[in-house]
Amino acid sequence: MAVSRNRPLQQLFDEVFSEDERRKKYPELSTYIEEGGSVFPLVEKGVQGLVRDFKLSREDAHAYLRRANALAIHVRRQFIEQTLTGDETQSLQALSGLLSLVPGPSFYRLFYPPFDRLCPPDALESVTSPVAYLIELLMWIRDRIESVSDDDTEPFPKMPLNGRRTDLANLSIDFKAVHQAVSSVDIIVPVLETFIQANSKEPVDVDEAMSTTRYPNGLPYYRDWTTIDFVARHHDLSVGEVARVVDLSFPYFLQPDGQSADAGRALLHASRLGPYQRMLLTEDPFLSEDPDELEEFYLLNFGASGIEGQNINQVRFFCERTKLEALELEALLSIESFAPVRSANTALKNAVPLDGAQSGSVYLNAGKSPSVGIDFRGEDREILHRLKDWSHSRIDRMNRKLRLDQWLGLPPEQVDALLMAAINTETRTQTPEHSCWISPDTLRAIGLFQGLRERCGCTVEDFAVFIDQLSIFGRGETLSQFDRVFNPPSFSAEPLKLDGSPFPVFPAPGAEEMTVSRLCHGLGINLHTYRHLAEAIAVAQKKEQTLHCDLATVSSFYRLVKLPLLLGITPVEAIILLMTLGGERWLNALAGTPRLQSNEQQDTTPDVLNVIHAMDACVRWCNEHRWDEPPVPWMLLVVAPITVPAAASSAERQLFEQLRNLLTAALFSNTALLMAGVPPLAGGADWLDLLTALVDHDGLVMVKSQAIELDYLAYARERLDLAVRAGIGEGDAASRAQIVEKMLDVLLQARAGQVSVVRECLAVHAQLRSELVVWVLAWAQGTVYQVLRQAIERTTEGDEVAAYRRREEDEGDPFLVLLADVRRRSAVVMKLDLSAALLEDYLTYGYRVWLKREDKHEFTLSTLYYLTVLTRAFKLGDQPPAALLDYLREVNALPDDLGTDALSLAQETAAIRLAIFFTWSIQEVRECAKWVDPQQELIKNLVQLDLLIRVRELAASSGMDAQTILLMGTLPAAVDKGAYSLAAEHALLSLSTSPVPFVPHDGEALEHTVMTTCVVDRTKLVANKPDEQATYTVTVKDLSGKGLKGVNVYWQAELGNINKSATDVNGVATAVFTPGKVMGTAAPRYWLDLYPKQQAPSVEIDLDETTLFFPAPLMSQVPDGVVLVGQEVELSAVILDRYGNRGIGMSVQWGGKPQGDVDFPVPQVQMVIRPSEALTNQDGLTRVFVSSPSGGTFEVGVTSLDSKITALFESITFAGGALPR
Repeated sequence: MAVSRNRPLQQLFDEVFSEDERRKKYPELSTYIEEGGSVFPLVEKGVQGLVRDFKLSREDAHAYLRRANALAIHVRRQFIEQTLTGDETQSLQALSGLLSLVPGPSFYRLFYPPFDRLCPPDALESVTSPVAYLIELLMWIRDRIESVSDDDTEPFPKMPLNGRRTDLANLSIDFKAVHQAVSSVDIIVPVLETFIQANSKEPVDVDEAMSTTRYPNGLPYYRDWTTIDFVARHHDLSVGEVARVVDLSFPYFLQPDGQSADAGRALLHASRLGPYQRMLLTEDPFLSEDPDELEEFYLLNFGASGIEGQNINQVRFFCERTKLEALELEALLSIESFAPVRSANTALKNAVPLDGAQSGSVYLNAGKSPSVGIDFRGEDREILHRLKDWSHSRIDRMNRKLRLDQWLGLPPEQVDALLMAAINTETRTQTPEHSCWISPDTLRAIGLFQGLRERCGCTVEDFAVFIDQLSIFGRGETLSQFDRVFNPPSFSAEPLKLDGSPFPVFPAPGAEEMTVSRLCHGLGINLHTYRHLAEAIAVAQKKEQTLHCDLATVSSFYRLVKLPLLLGITPVEAIILLMTLGGERWLNALAGTPRLQSNEQQDTTPDVLNVIHAMDACVRWCNEHRWDEPPVPWMLLVVAPITVPAAASSAERQLFEQLRNLLTAALFSNTALLMAGVPPLAGGADWLDLLTALVDHDGLVMVKSQAIELDYLAYARERLDLAVRAGIGEGDAASRAQIVEKMLDVLLQARAGQVSVVRECLAVHAQLRSELVVWVLAWAQGTVYQVLRQAIERTTEGDEVAAYRRREEDEGDPFLVLLADVRRRSAVVMKLDLSAALLEDYLTYGYRVWLKREDKHEFTLSTLYYLTVLTRAFKLGDQPPAALLDYLREVNALPDDLGTDALSLAQETAAIRLAIFFTWSIQEVRECAKWVDPQQELIKNLVQLDLLIRVRELAASSGMDAQTILLMGTLPAAVDKGAYSLAAEHALLSLSTSPVPFVPHDGEALEHTVMTTCVVDRTKLVANKPDEQATYTVTVKDLSGKGLKGVNVYWQAELGNINKSATDVNGVATAVFTPGKVMGTAAPRYWLDLYPKQQAPSVEIDLDETTLFFPAPLMSQVPDGVVLVGQEVELSAVILDRYGNRGIGMSVQWGGKPQGDVDFPVPQVQMVIRPSEALTNQDGLTRVFVSSPSGGTFEVGVTSLDSKITALFESITFAGGALPR
């Protein structure tokens, strides 16, 4: 059937073309329409399709397609409306309510939508869904792009979509794929994996391929490093900072040279450049001219194969391969509007033409002119532009430089300034001269810059001056750094010129020095600060009175001002800080010519990177603790050497007066001895003359050596006994002992009184708590005797001034130095809130094992730092400070020869105790202990404890566990796939999960470590009995019931002796308890290494009840004569056993009978014994009072109710009616 001529498409064709054109010129299109063809295929073909398939001219195709598009849109809209409208009216249901009264219009009534045939708005099959758009896009690509045949002569044939995206056809389209939020990494990585696998003949390790491929220049991509760095960024850290956290040598400002074995590695990681990126930057220079090697080089780095490598000098090709725009290339080469401009205020040394080799592009030209430029071939012939003065070596430099620009995210001129500052600084320490290539030291400098940039906002220009010199070159219309600082456009005075003119280090008072004025104005400093800076620079340059206005000197001024301000301190504080940290060598590193060297010598200027990092770390440490506002000056004040005062201040004179006033009552004197009952010496001699070993002539108790002070009582008794013998004679030993004890009481009272006087007076003077005074005084290497001796000597102001004058001629007054030192250390003690127990432990053993020091009195920055470590630990801990001090004391008392089981138990117990203290998991404490001490795995000193605290704090702030932190912090600088993969895995897990550490309970954790039992073979012993003993048996087993061998068992007993023992192969240890001479209940306690003390079964130490008797010598004597009636007679007796033990608290009964009766005892009504029953006292003594109201002669006896033994006294006669004796 013929198609109607009234079809819209036919009418449109007739309107656009005449009949002759329709029939003769475009018969194919006319036939298509007459046969009923649709408008939609024509629209989809587009202009190109109409020209190709229907032979239309491009003008006619455009004219016809415009009308066809309108027709297609109209028809499609009608189709959509018809689809959304029902084709028949459905019967309405009966309505009720108001709607039944007034039926109004509604969407349903007007359009009758067929809801049963429609899909939800977000359905995948919707014509407006993303899926519909995707299918339309794929069809458009297929019909409009891929359908156009390739020309075989084209050098770059088109790649079909399925060839480029081999994964696309296999993707399943479902609701999750369409609507789920997915990160770009999760999309990109599978696409690249599928592409690589589809285009590889053999299986390929995708990660390996991505990390070794270099083109496009966004590569190499090392997934593990990217993951690790991402996690570090997420926590506002760098991998380098994590490396410092786990470095035992950190903080580096305490190290002599400001570095450690891992300091360089930490800076490399801080650069945020992965190992493959660093490998690319530091690989050997490409200097070959071999064609094969050239082809390999350009293919690897630029993706140019075959003849393409020869087109690298074509600007268009070079920009295509490096993704550079025209202006970006000009900036890279420092040409055109980016060309360098030399400052007009500098002396021109040579007539070398100014180009990028002097500034802006120094690295890629190796500092040699002429620099790489562009040979322009006309504005309309961009394809012919060429690079000029290029070489393969310079292309190699540009390849490295472009990637570094991208990785650092900085403009090319800034990266060039950063590189050349580091390279110039390296050059000063290398022979032969540095070849201007990136080295590991260059990357160390980048790492330090990245840290200062992220934390302090440091600019490249400033950092370049910190490690090198100011720039005297501008760029385009931008002035040079030197002119912007010292000669800004707003400054109308005579400019500062770098002409080498001299200027004074110390300007004369009132003299106007223009150079000094310009320096102060440009840097924003006053004359006082200038003098300190100038003096430091003069010393570094080995000059005395005059400096020269050259680039090196001005750069030193800039460096010493801007770096401290960046760190948050003043320039003068920075000078003092450098002198405190490393002395003149460290100050010269910044005041003189900076040097960059990995292996520095003690007699050379230290590495400038180490010095800057040490300053930064020290300032950050001070700011973290906030001792004062600002904290750095306070720290510098307390660690600075003490200035010897010329004379005593009013406060010190007041102290001397107060000491003298209070001392009178506390002196040891002859009068005090006589008042205590000590007999006087013959001839009015003074006891003090015989006690010169204990007190001086003024009555001050002298201080002895530490060994004597530990057993002072024994020493004092010995000396007092010698004095008594010398003064009175040998005499009776008992009487002499009584005199010695009386004298000892007076001596100890005087000693305690003198200590109290010094404690109270110095507490007020040094603003210190009184219980801390003695310990602070001992820490400052002073004694109570020394303080009191000086107070007595300074009796009058005239004598005092004379003494000062004499000492001033020598080395000053040592006692005033001591007082100043006491005040300094008191300030530290109060600021850090140190306790007396801590100071006691430190002075007793801590300085030796905590800090590995030989001198307990030494006070340096290192001492201050590690004391703050303890205070940080106390604040971080969940237990009293005494718990940590006890741990440190006990762990350092462990024997050196611990066996396997004993060491394992000590490790477990130590980890549990630290975990309880720091509210952390046992496993994480174990990880730290294993890292700081791989042999014993015990944290024993403050260096190790500091690392534990750093890891604990980082874990708390980041959510990472100790293992993750240690894995990240110990990553090697070189490629180690296993280490990087493991660290990346743990780091990624720390983001997805927040592990809740298992914190052991204080009372239960140690109980579940081992099982211990203790039994004793005897529970009752006899005191003073030879060979009397009880054996304790302790069994130590692990939780599986296996005995632990070689575990030390320690004992403590008060009423006897018991020695340490160790377990055998079965975990059994025996200890023999030998009772002493005192009776009572012995309750020994035992404990294991680092384990809490446990109660052992108690043992009763008593007398031998089978051998009790009343010894006659200890029974009281009865009166020889007659006792008056009614008068009482005191009788007593003592119960002993055969070993001399007295019966304490034993029941006894007293009785008596008239002399001559047979049975005994018989109650005698005419005889009264008071009391008749009693208990023996603490001496085993029983005492009664006997009387008779009637008189007579009686026999009295005492009977032990426990042993039934009786003792009789001689008869007693009372006057009045009794039978004669």
